[in-house]
Amino acid sequence: MHFRPKRQNHSGVPPSRLNHSRVLDTLVKNLEGMAYRCLHDAGWTMVFVSDGCHELCGYASSEILGKTGVSWEEITHPEDRRRVRDCIEDAMRSGRRFAVQYRIVSKSGQIKWVVERGVAIRDEQGEAALEGFIEDITARRATLEALEAAELRYRNIFEHASEGIFQSTRDGRYLAANPALARLYGYDSPQALMADLADIERLLYVLPDRRVDFLTLIERDGEVLNFESEVYRRDGSRIWISENAHAVLGTKGEFICYEGTVQDISERKRTEAHLQLMAMVFSNSNEAIMVTDAGNRIIAVNPAFRRLTGYLPDEVMGKDPRILSAGITSPEVFSDMWASLDRHGSWQGELWDRRKSGEAYPKWLSISLVRDADGQIRNHIGSFIDISELKATQERIRHLAHHDTLTNLANRFSLHEKLGQAIAFCKRNHMQLALMLIDLDRFKTINDTLGHQAGDELLIQVAQRLSAAVRESDIVARLGGDEFVVALPGIGSPADAAHLADKITREISAPYLINGQELRTSPSIGICVYPGDGTEIGDLLKNADVAMYHAKAKGRGNYQFFTEEMNIATTERMNLESDLRLAIARGEFLLYYQPQLDLRSGTIVGVEALIRWQHPTRGLVSPADFIPIAEDSGMISAIGDWVLEEACRQLKAWQTRGITHIRMSINLSTGQFLDKTLPARIHELLASNGLSASLLDLEVTESMSMASPDESISVMKTLSSSGLTLSIDDFGTGYSSLAYLKLLPIHTLKIDRSFVKDIESDPNDADICDVTVLLAHKLGLEVVAEGVETEAQLKFLLSIGCEKIQGYLISKPLPADQAERFIRNNPPMNDLGTIDLWSSPEQSPSIEENCPA
Repeated sequence: MHFRPKRQNHSGVPPSRLNHSRVLDTLVKNLEGMAYRCLHDAGWTMVFVSDGCHELCGYASSEILGKTGVSWEEITHPEDRRRVRDCIEDAMRSGRRFAVQYRIVSKSGQIKWVVERGVAIRDEQGEAALEGFIEDITARRATLEALEAAELRYRNIFEHASEGIFQSTRDGRYLAANPALARLYGYDSPQALMADLADIERLLYVLPDRRVDFLTLIERDGEVLNFESEVYRRDGSRIWISENAHAVLGTKGEFICYEGTVQDISERKRTEAHLQLMAMVFSNSNEAIMVTDAGNRIIAVNPAFRRLTGYLPDEVMGKDPRILSAGITSPEVFSDMWASLDRHGSWQGELWDRRKSGEAYPKWLSISLVRDADGQIRNHIGSFIDISELKATQERIRHLAHHDTLTNLANRFSLHEKLGQAIAFCKRNHMQLALMLIDLDRFKTINDTLGHQAGDELLIQVAQRLSAAVRESDIVARLGGDEFVVALPGIGSPADAAHLADKITREISAPYLINGQELRTSPSIGICVYPGDGTEIGDLLKNADVAMYHAKAKGRGNYQFFTEEMNIATTERMNLESDLRLAIARGEFLLYYQPQLDLRSGTIVGVEALIRWQHPTRGLVSPADFIPIAEDSGMISAIGDWVLEEACRQLKAWQTRGITHIRMSINLSTGQFLDKTLPARIHELLASNGLSASLLDLEVTESMSMASPDESISVMKTLSSSGLTLSIDDFGTGYSSLAYLKLLPIHTLKIDRSFVKDIESDPNDADICDVTVLLAHKLGLEVVAEGVETEAQLKFLLSIGCEKIQGYLISKPLPADQAERFIRNNPPMNDLGTIDLWSSPEQSPSIEENCPA
């Protein structure tokens, strides 16, 4: 149904409402701008429109009023017509006010957005119509759409940004947070983040006070500021963030909130730390580092480069590294370097450079190539060190590998090398080679007495004398300890070796002045000859060793050539040494006791304890056979300790059975004599057996006491101060110094049997005995003559004033029970010059003869 008034004017407005409409239309235009009053029926037939509607739709009022004009439905955009019609119909049915936005198409074809607001009314006839206003909202709509688009864009940015975005209050609460911020801190959602972090500074920041200061600066300066800090994530881990924030202020400058962005910079921090570390390594490396560009021009050097080369960075920048070359390295090395860089991208090796000062030096250089993504060379990175000291060390090591560190002679390794070459030379030229193995006699005594420093000095001087005694083509080496080797390639005959051995014996036996003391030693030399005594190095050394032990057995201080008989004897000696190591444990040692007669009283006043070895298969082994082996093998100290214990035990047993006047003489080995614990051990033995120290007489050989007189004096004073008496055994066979002899705190001199043996027939021996007794008496000492076997010897010794004797004329060494019977059965004698001695053994001297050990 259409709304049709009974009477219309030219504008189609009922007369009763015309003036009112114009006034209202003017008012609306003044108030609303582009809002136009309208009245249309349910079919969108316009009954009334404001005069300016052509400004809205381009049609004059006359063109759109009534049935003949353009209907408003036709002006409405086709896509919006149905929606607008539904809205109009609903308003007419319900009588409610309505508002609807839709598009119109102006006469010129321009599309505009309008909003129509109104209400359903009825005319005098009761027909329904719509009265309202149509407003042009095209500009407003465009602005709104722009705002909505901007908001959408902002929301998309906010929601999907890779950086965290926030708004927070001054008191530390989040007002807004985006998903990226939640993820950054380890939360599933912004809501969870904001709910958990009620106090941002306290709960989030590792150093919250720094952020408080940062926020203060933002408000004060009114700028966007950057702040880097370490923060806690939800799981307790820590990350580094970069925060850009500013304060949001109102129109009157009042604070509203903080807002900003947060970025995880942990990787950047790690990279920076790594770069800092690399920079520190570059700057603080002890290796010189040099970087060149693709054209091999120097672009960077580190401080170590300056220290090593002497060049300042500015002096080498842009130059080729060849300016450092010393011109010594061969071209082949450089060719190999570039070839290796091309094939493998790296090279290392030794080059010679020259410092700025002009000094050439070797360096160890490592070079690596750096390539870009396309595989093109960008840089060469070289690092190098000065290996001058290393090469010197290597040379020292090489020298040490071939030379003895103490004497600088060839060592065992070098000896085998040199001997191999010498033997090969002699084999090609059909020549002989003499090999000498030299061992120093009594070296252990000197070393133990004066200490290793003195022993080392002695070895050094021996090495010097050996080197001076031989030809330049000869080989001199030290095997270790006090063993030396001299090899003489190209000798004409063994006699040549004998002549040199004589010379070496004289040179080595000459006195040595060490630390102000005169020391002596002598060589025992074993000689074998290639090819007669062996063709292999091992055989030659072994056979020379056999000959050397034969020289020792001959009395030392001499040389001996190798023979097969010597080899057999050495094998026997080794077997004997093996058995000797078990002798103490098996209880195979015995002590025999040889009585000593005091010529002044005719009384047996003492015995000398002499060791014997009762071997299970060899029988009674002579001390002359096993004592040298015990000394050389290091077993003599253990054997000597056993002798002390057994002698004290036997002396106590005799005292218990009433023999209280007998004194016990005991021979000391070198090891015992130099052992600083000896006095304490002896007194412990005396105390455990209830014996007086005056009952023991300790015998020391002349050679032992004179090897190091000062040390001997000190040891002897320690022993004698505790009540023990000391005797010099085998006097006259060594090389005593009277200046030292008078300082030794000794009680007795024992004349060696070698002088007593021929005093009846040899005037020299008789004179030696006479002078010895005279010397002893001048020094306040007693004399004991050993090896007295005849009455003529006894009478002579009586005539020169000798106090005591021992020997077969009195008694041979006896086992303990026989010695006890001998002492008990032989009372004092009154006239030793005329009496037929007691029951002296009739048999000739047996194994004990000349075996006083």
